[in-house]
Amino acid sequence: MNVDVVQTLINSLGFPIVMVGACGFFIWKMYQAQLQDKERLYTELSRAIASNDKMAEIISEHTNKLDAIQEDVKEIKGKVGA
Repeated sequence: MNVDVVQTLINSLGFPIVMVGACGFFIWKMYQAQLQDKERLYTELSRAIASNDKMAEIISEHTNKLDAIQEDVKEIKGKVGA
């Protein structure tokens, strides 16, 4: 913004009114930036949740496989020990 424009606004409207407008504009810009950041965070959060769900599924599958192996080992141990 040109200095002459600011000076004209201050002379015609007064310093407090111009500063309130400038502060309002600044707050609006910060709010818009915050909304964009929030959207990016929601996107990342949804990706992290999906990743955690996949990991939980993999852990569950491996737990089932280990339980089956443990049962097989117990069965083999019983046959060898008997």
